[in-house]
Amino acid sequence: MVMVILKKVVNWKNAFIGLLIINILIAASAIILALLPNNTKFKLMGNGNGEDRKRVALTIQSDKQDINALIQYYLEKETRRPLNYEVLLTDRVELRGEMTVFERDIPLTMTFIPEVQENGDIMLKQDSMSIGRLQVPVSMVLKYVADNYPLPEWVEIIPNEQSIYVSLQELELQSDTKVQFSRFDLEQNDIKLNLLVPVED
Repeated sequence: MVMVILKKVVNWKNAFIGLLIINILIAASAIILALLPNNTKFKLMGNGNGEDRKRVALTIQSDKQDINALIQYYLEKETRRPLNYEVLLTDRVELRGEMTVFERDIPLTMTFIPEVQENGDIMLKQDSMSIGRLQVPVSMVLKYVADNYPLPEWVEIIPNEQSIYVSLQELELQSDTKVQFSRFDLEQNDIKLNLLVPVED
């Protein structure tokens, strides 16, 4: 008799815990959907790189202010070192820092035009440069930046092509979520990106 009662108690506890977990998942899903922008779109798609894993693409409309905050966060998170430079989105992508020449720190500002790649990565093409009154080749300055500025592994400076490649495919996010940009128009403050969230193993 006692064993029967114990089994019923155990079954009741298991059922209660299962129901509680289901309620928590439903509540969490509702909160996530409520916090997403109104124009967020959902789309089920393949990974696009030959993997069988399916992902849900959440299309998000953003702006320069939000992306600036994300850039700062991920630069500090990935480098894990104090930054001696700043990346800022205006009408261009601006890199601001200093360049040491003859033991003097000279203000450095470079601007880049972003180009969205087919895979959602970003290529930054050098647009203008200011280093006080110095006349220095762009490739030399980019090499200086690569050698002296702490950069995440997913940011590659290509001095000979006067460009910087931002490989978002290598950016590690929670739950193996991936990021792809579909639009990056700074002059119109029109930025769209896809969050690719895995939905099956």
